[in-house]
Amino acid sequence: MENKRVVSGINPSGSSLHIGNYFGAIKHQIGLQEKMETYYFVADLHALTTVKDKETLQENIKNVVLDYLALGLNPDRCVFFRQSDVPQHSQMAVVLGNYVTYSHMKRMHAFKDKLQKGENEESINMGLFNYPILMAADILLYKPDGVPVGEDQRQHVEIARDIADSFNKAYKKEVLVLPEPMISTETGKIIGTDGTRKMSKSLGNVIEIFADEEIIKKQIMGCFTDPNRLKATDPGTVEGNPVFVFHDLFNEDKAEVEDLKNRYREGRVGDVEVKEKLFAAHQRYFEAAKKKREELTRNPELVQKILRDGANKAIKLASATINEVYETVGIVN
Repeated sequence: MENKRVVSGINPSGSSLHIGNYFGAIKHQIGLQEKMETYYFVADLHALTTVKDKETLQENIKNVVLDYLALGLNPDRCVFFRQSDVPQHSQMAVVLGNYVTYSHMKRMHAFKDKLQKGENEESINMGLFNYPILMAADILLYKPDGVPVGEDQRQHVEIARDIADSFNKAYKKEVLVLPEPMISTETGKIIGTDGTRKMSKSLGNVIEIFADEEIIKKQIMGCFTDPNRLKATDPGTVEGNPVFVFHDLFNEDKAEVEDLKNRYREGRVGDVEVKEKLFAAHQRYFEAAKKKREELTRNPELVQKILRDGANKAIKLASATINEVYETVGIVN
């Protein structure tokens, strides 16, 4: 994929990034900008499927933008913009909806998950049902070679490929590119602080990145450890122990980590010390990002300019694609 184009959307349906978001996806996404042509956008139109409060949506969008820029997204190395600032996304979705069947859409995860959670089929909004079509438009508009997604999003890239293939075959032209899903296997699923489930804000088993220090410390100190270890002098298990999983992720003092592991196995260190050093490591690892976020918060004009410049760059490519699509189907002024 060297020197290829990739595109990825960030849904602002929630707030407060946690380390599961960062090590599971964001770190990998940001790393791509150093070796590929990257288009990253805040998928604010997608958020409308679940967020129905104006102030909440605006706050979520602001947080996503600040978080990604603070964590290393570089507007000089990538194109970063808001989906709603590029109207071609919506235009493309209207066209692509004619090249996928109703039965295919009913097999999509987002729709099926709602049904499995007890939602009445007739109460599911069309924004959610059509979510994969808009996502296909998001992708195909930029003719990318790849789309960095988690395993749970693979199906959305596959339907984008199906729609592109259906469109191309209908007009016997290779207009749209069939992108490949780029599944990162470096870290995979990040376990939550409960030690059993994937880290998730809705499950309350997260360690946040930009929350107040008191909140982050409380999350770390409440982290699951070895349940069979009743006191600090008991030998403990390191493998699969969330506290040590997190140490391996972001404690860059590897000598300290190894020392803690050895003493934990031998019953020579308590959970409190291990967690306190984990908290200190967290503060060191994200210190620069926190300072960067504070600077950006104080300079909203700069942030607006970054998004405006990104949208202008995105519109150039998006306009070329939608014009080609319109020409192909016969919608020409």
